[in-house]
Amino acid sequence: MTDLETRAAPSRAGALRRAAPALLGYAAVRALGLIVLALWSAARDKSAYTLLTARWDALWYTRVAELGYGYEVRLANGDVHSNLAFFPLLPWLERLVAAVSPLSYADGGFLVSLFASLAAAWGIFAVADRVYGRRAGVCAVLLWAVLPVGIVQSMAYSESLFTALAAWSLYAVLTGRWPTAGVLALLAGLTRPVGVAVVAAVWVTAVVSFVRERRA
Repeated sequence: MTDLETRAAPSRAGALRRAAPALLGYAAVRALGLIVLALWSAARDKSAYTLLTARWDALWYTRVAELGYGYEVRLANGDVHSNLAFFPLLPWLERLVAAVSPLSYADGGFLVSLFASLAAAWGIFAVADRVYGRRAGVCAVLLWAVLPVGIVQSMAYSESLFTALAAWSLYAVLTGRWPTAGVLALLAGLTRPVGVAVVAAVWVTAVVSFVRERRA
């Protein structure tokens, strides 16, 4: 086994303290982005919250949560847009939140994305910190936070959820937690089409690791 696999993982509380600068930096960047969006929306008499939860892909996800699959929109030019293009994990979570709380599906999607974005930031830090050190972990998280399209991390989209699952799946691989890696990869595959790449990466790495151990 490699040094990365045999190195003892820190306790959860210790890991959170170690990741705190990255998470605080991420939260600050995203809060600034939301403030800018709110000011821009107010200047144009629009609702920033509606833009985050009930427009574009976010609206498609809430329709999947509310109506299930099979919903289509036929455009004037004859094009047909179907909600079959959207993977089910986020709508399932939206339904769960709506079932256990007074929140709407759209509110549930925003809440899931909010927590998933923080989980994703922590996962990115954990991977980079384990491989390259704490400073690299903080830089990786801040770079992800300031992406030009970073606003989608605060929308009721599946990007943050997928990133969290992919990052923690990779961390589980690095720490030799194969069942956890497999479950997280499966969930990533239920979130976005590129989840197939996560599943493939975990399976290939698991097979290679197994073969090496058998030879050893």
